[in-house]
Amino acid sequence: MKDYFFNLLEFDYWTNARLLAAMQGATEIPQRAQDLFNHLIAASRIWGSRMVGEMQDVEVWAHFDMENWQQELDYNRALIRDFLHSIEEEDLNRKVHYYTTKGISYETSISDMLSHVIIHSGYHQGQIVSLIKPYLTTAPDLMYITYVREKK
Repeated sequence: MKDYFFNLLEFDYWTNARLLAAMQGATEIPQRAQDLFNHLIAASRIWGSRMVGEMQDVEVWAHFDMENWQQELDYNRALIRDFLHSIEEEDLNRKVHYYTTKGISYETSISDMLSHVIIHSGYHQGQIVSLIKPYLTTAPDLMYITYVREKK
């Protein structure tokens, strides 16, 4: 199961890198698209911090400089990958206690947290593509099957 999550995390990184490249090639990036990409980065950081037992160091709607987006994606990737490397297979079912950004206490399994990171990211990636599409010559292909074909 860890291999499954490693693969999904790499897919998420691949889609974010493609989306970033598309935004860099866009004639304009609407503010809402920028806000959503910042949120995508921040949310992944928050969930990664929860998994490793650290206090979150960003707000859920944080603003990152566009010039640092790749660096932020790389940091998040390393944070979650390193954590996944450090745990055993059976730890995926372990529940982690954390507080939401609103101060509500929860316990969620690591596998559910990882699943949420990927699904949440995909949700916002689709929104961003819709927002930037008018400013692109070609919309980025973020489909999982394309990732699978390209990694072979």
